Order: sequence, then structure tokens, then C-alpha cells
Amino acid sequence: MVNDSARERAIYQALKAADEVAAALQTHLIEEHEADPERAAEQSTFTNSLKLLRQARERLGNGLRAIEADTIAETDEISLRNE
Repeated sequence: MVNDSARERAIYQALKAADEVAAALQTHLIEEHEADPERAAEQSTFTNSLKLLRQARERLGNGLRAIEADTIAETDEISLRNE
């Protein structure tokens, strides 16, 4: 049986991976497709995608805060915080 700490670490890894993918997609839309990152930008396919990614990252952040990700990140060997 998995203990609570291992379960939280697994959840952390999944949420963090999803957040990293969303961040990469946001960067791609801004750099390659010149999507306007401003919240009040004129609507387009790219700015709508950015809005959805922003919402997704907010939800992922809520999940990470719920499992106290800052504490887990301290021991995350691949976290950018450790660089």
C-alpha cells in the first residue's frame, strides 16, 4: 500500500509535469505564433489558446498548493529551483 507521502509526491510529479507542458505551449504560442500574452489582447485562435493555458496553469497551481508543493520541491532533484 502507498503511504500518504508517496501519494503526494506522485501527485506533485504529475501536476508539475502538466504545468511544464503548459508553460512550454505558452512559450511556443508567444514566440513562434506571436500570440499576444496580454489578457486584454484582441481575440484570435492563439490568444484564446493562451487563455485556456493560463486557466489550466491556475488550476494546476491550486492543486500544487493543496499538496504543499513547496515542501516537496525542496527534495525534487530536477526542479529548476535547485539550479
